[in-house]
Order: sequence, then C-alpha cells, then structure tokens
Amino acid sequence: MLIDHIEEVKQIARDLLRLSNNFSDFNLELLDYLAEYHDYGKLCKKWDLIDNPPPHSPWSVQWLLENSKKFKDNDKLTYVLWYFILKHHSKLSETVPLQEYKVFIEILRKLLPEYATEEKINLVDIFGLFKIADVLSASNKQLRLNSLTINEESVRKIIGEVDENRWIQQRNLQQIGNIGILRAYTGWGKTSASLLFFCHKNTPKIFYLLPTITAINKFHKKLSAAFPHGVSRYFYFYDAEISEDDDRLNELYFAKNFLSSIVITTIDQFLLSFMQYGKYHTKRVMFRNAGLIFDEIHLLNPLMLSLTTYFLRKYLELYKVKALFMSATLPRALSRYLMEELNVKENNFLDYSGEYYKLKRVKFVYSSNYIENSVNEIAEQCKKGNKVLVIANTIPKAVAIYKKIVECMPQERIILLHSRFMHKDRREKEQEIDVKDKTPHVFISTQISEVSLDISYNLLFSEVSPLPSMIQRFGRVNRYGKNVSHTNVFLYQPEIKNELYYPYEPQEIQLAIKILKELEGDKMKSEGELLEIFDSEYSFNRFINDMQKAQSKIDLEAFEEAFSFFFCFDIDDDRLMRVLQYREAFNVLIIPHPECIINEDVRGYVERLLSQSANSKGYEIKRKFLAKIKNILVPVPIWWIRNAEIQKNSPYPIVRFEDKVYNKSTGLVEKYDL
Repeated sequence: MLIDHIEEVKQIARDLLRLSNNFSDFNLELLDYLAEYHDYGKLCKKWDLIDNPPPHSPWSVQWLLENSKKFKDNDKLTYVLWYFILKHHSKLSETVPLQEYKVFIEILRKLLPEYATEEKINLVDIFGLFKIADVLSASNKQLRLNSLTINEESVRKIIGEVDENRWIQQRNLQQIGNIGILRAYTGWGKTSASLLFFCHKNTPKIFYLLPTITAINKFHKKLSAAFPHGVSRYFYFYDAEISEDDDRLNELYFAKNFLSSIVITTIDQFLLSFMQYGKYHTKRVMFRNAGLIFDEIHLLNPLMLSLTTYFLRKYLELYKVKALFMSATLPRALSRYLMEELNVKENNFLDYSGEYYKLKRVKFVYSSNYIENSVNEIAEQCKKGNKVLVIANTIPKAVAIYKKIVECMPQERIILLHSRFMHKDRREKEQEIDVKDKTPHVFISTQISEVSLDISYNLLFSEVSPLPSMIQRFGRVNRYGKNVSHTNVFLYQPEIKNELYYPYEPQEIQLAIKILKELEGDKMKSEGELLEIFDSEYSFNRFINDMQKAQSKIDLEAFEEAFSFFFCFDIDDDRLMRVLQYREAFNVLIIPHPECIINEDVRGYVERLLSQSANSKGYEIKRKFLAKIKNILVPVPIWWIRNAEIQKNSPYPIVRFEDKVYNKSTGLVEKYDL
C-alpha cells in the first residue's frame, strides 16, 4: 500500500511540475525525494502496540536521521527537505511538533540567508506541488490536468446573446500583450468577454479575482453552463493547526478546487497566498504560469492595490503570469499607476468608456441626512409598485435600515444581503432576488450589489461612496435604459463612526459629495461628466499621496526579510495584523459556534452536522459531506479570529464569539446591532 502511494505521489507530482512549466529537472529530483520518504514513519514498529498512533511525520524524519538518507550528500538541501517532511501536514512555521526537532529551525535560520530569494520561492513551491500530489493520492482523486480550450466560440457561448457591434470591440482583447488594462462602461460585458484575453496565450489555469462572494456565485453559475466540469470557486477556511488525520478533510476541499482549469475567487485570497498566510505553499504555487483577471480593480483600497502591484512585480517574471486589469470606472490616476508600476504599454490599454457620454440613466439628488431617516419613503415607493435598491456603506448600517423598514412593510417583500451570511442563507437570498425580479420589493445591501450582478432597479437610495463606486451603483438603476427625466437616485451623507474600519477614506467621500452636488438634478448632461470631473479633481499626485498614506500603516519590509519567502506568517504576527486589520479587507471562512446562533432550526442543523465525521469514509462521501459543511460557512475578517475562541480538536474552523451572533435574517453581526 505505502509503495503504491509513493509511486502515485511521484507520478502526480511530475504531472503538476509539467503543468507549471517553469521548473528545472533538478526540481523533479527534489519532488521524488519528498515523495519517497515523507510517509516512512508509518512503518514504525512501535505503532503495532499503540491504539492511537502518534503523528507519522516526526517518525519519518527520525528514520531519515538514523539511516543518514541525505539528498545527494548536500547537507544544506537535506535539512530543508527534512524540515518539509516534518511539516508536511502543517504550516511552514517555526513551531515543530517535538522539542528535539527544534534544532531544525536553528539550522534553517543559519542556512536560509545563503539562498537567493528565487531559490527559496522555488523550494517552497516544490513543496507545495508535492503536498498537492500527496493529497490527491490519499484522496484517491482521479487527476485531470487538461486545460480548457479558450477560443472565440467558447467565449460567445458564455456571453449568450451577443451584440455583434460590441463583439467587434470585445475581440480586441486577443490583441493585448501579457499584461493589459480594460476600461469599459457598465453593461459592456467585460467579465464574460475577458477570457478572450487568453486566446493564443497558452495559459493552463485561469483565476478570476472578483470583488465579492455574491459576484463569484453569480458568475460561477454562468461560467459552469459553458464549462460544466472546468470551473470552481475557492475561499479560505480559517487555517488552524489540527491533527494529521483531520487535516485530510480540509486538504480535500483545496485539492478539489485545484483541479479546475478556471478558479473564481476573491483578490484577498490571492494576496493571502503571497503574504504567506497559513498553508500558503499549496496555494501560491497555483499561480505559476497562470492567467489572472482582476475585475473592478478600482474597488481595491489603497493598501490592497499597493500589495497587489508589489507582489506582481516580485513574481511576474519568475511565475510567467498573464494579467488583465478591468474596471467600468477606471480613474485616470489609477490607470497611470498600473501602467508605470507594471510597465504596461499604451497599446495594451483598451478604453471603451466613451459610451458613458451617450448615457444619462440616472438623475440624482443629495441630502445631508442619514439614509435610515428615509425608510418611510423607501417603503412608500415600494408600495407604489417600484423595485427599490438600498445600498449602505457598512453592514451595521444595512442591518439598521433593515430593522427599521420591517416595521413599515411586510418582511416577505424585503431582502437583506451582505457578506456575512452562511452559504445556504446567502444562496436563498440570491435566488430570491431572481424570483422577485418582476415584482415590487426592497433590496438592502452593501457594496456587494455594485459588481457582477445583472440587476436593474427603478429607484436607488444610497449612502455616498467614492465616485468610482457611485458610478457602479448608478449602473444598477435603469440599467438597460439610455435616458431618464425623473429623479431615480437619492443620495445621503454617510455616517463614519470609526475611520480605521470604515471601507473608504473620508476625503474620498468628501470629494464625491462635492462633485455630485455640482451635477445633481438637471445639471448633469451625461454620465461621462462624472468621470471627467473626477479625473480633473483627483490628480495623480493626490492618488500617490493616498497610496503612501496607506503604506505607512504597514511594514512592507517584513515581506522582504531573509525568511519571508520561506516561513509562513501567523495571525499573531503584529506585522501581518497591521495589514489584515486595514478596512476589514481580508476574510476567511468560519463556522459560528452553535452558542452564537439565534435561530433554533439553524443551530440544530449545525449541531447535527458537526457531530458527524467523514474522515474514515471514501472520497465521494467525504466530498458530499464537505459540501454540507460549506453550507454553514460564513466569511469574516481575519482579525476577528484573533480575539475569538477557536474550538480545539476539530477539523472544522468553529469559532465562538463573545460579542457576535448569527441570525438567518441579519447574518453574523455584533450583538448590539440587533
């Protein structure tokens, strides 16, 4: 059995290595060594007398030590490989399972500075490929590595009903080089058409990096219709240290998604991989020789944008990635920044935003009041037969509006959706939006409704956000019209209680209010004026100052240290936390502890599910059980985990909060928000 597993790991690893396409033959020898010896500890004779055998990783290393099985008599590499075997079911941290193996950390601290950055990256990525091969073999998962064929015919299938005039523009995506930028008006179809960018680029894996989970779910459904077995969604579990046996279930979730040729995820998951959080070694290597689509790049806060360009500069040449940046409202300052930071040529920038000058789909008015003071008007407009979209800048504000409006109208005509719902409850709400498409209702949301949702409402009530974001929100009203004569957008002063956790900088909002006041009512002649005035007000120097201000909040040098491309960062590392706390931008999936769940039916369902185990079952049973677990996962900011209670001895990321509760109507929120 063990020899079969070893040979299978070697074969899968070779296939993965070939897919990555930019490793040397020497790396194949490293892979073979790891595959050969990683499980030798399972042969330890002492286990015969033990009911609950200890983790096998240290025993594997012990066998290598006792038998002096060095790698090519290379002491330096041997210690690195032994460390990998010791940690092959955990993170690449400086914590080791047994005190006697702490010497490995001391040795590595002396050896790693002798390696060039590229060598350390390659070593960790080789380990990542080995781990993926190990998971696939242990899961008895049939490996399929054939990439999808991306051509005009397959993309037309995704788009569906093709506008032939627009198709002429969309086909130009094929002419862009390996790094490109696309600016196109809302409704142009850039998310669906963007695959044209990869025609003729020989890209085996493609990552869509979308802004929200709701956007991911909607696009996944559409893309899967065209490629039934080639698309997956990927999010992070909270990555706790757990037993080797329990680790199999979490690894299975990752491996299942790794096999897909197209992976849809969020940009924070991309950044977490390169920031070396958790088991980054199995995630970062995925991006070698891959294609990246950054959708709605303007929505990135200054820190995330800075990190994105920082890591791309570091890895572009080594990883040979192809990247397309897209936005419906790309500010001139941002496009210049991307072009200068990533050396994008003028002919690799497609701009189809001129259509905005032909459109005036919204007519808006601004009020200095808070939006919750208008709930009676919102309810009244719905009663008159309108579909009303309400967008708040934060989840607490959206919940506050929901609580007030349920007092004014029937609850069945109200939908509240934000990012912190269980997957099963989110899916029900997304389906409800589709079902109510032709009937009057009120949809209350946050930024998640700005992007990749093909929705159109009669009226919009919204807090003011930065202007590029406001233009996205405008695109959800009268979406398929050309002009409007009556007021259909009502804007309100946002309430900023804590700047540190607020999603936008106050000065961004003040600039938006200034511009919107100038164009409210009949003053705006076309939507193009919004972008034009914003570009004139928001200079490149001002943009750079905002970037520098964000960068000053973190220690970028932490990622330049000698060990930063080898060991992983942990959530308890203050340097990492300064990044993760910034505007709640980085999220992981957790399961709220049953004690935090208000609804009895939901709490009972979660308790019954968590009481079951699938570790001893076959692959298909595990896969189906994991799908059920996925249904109860909730995205939360990573920094929330630091002050919460993590349930120990569980293969699942169960988190108990003292100050937060889950309700299927309002999601996971602070107790005082209910």
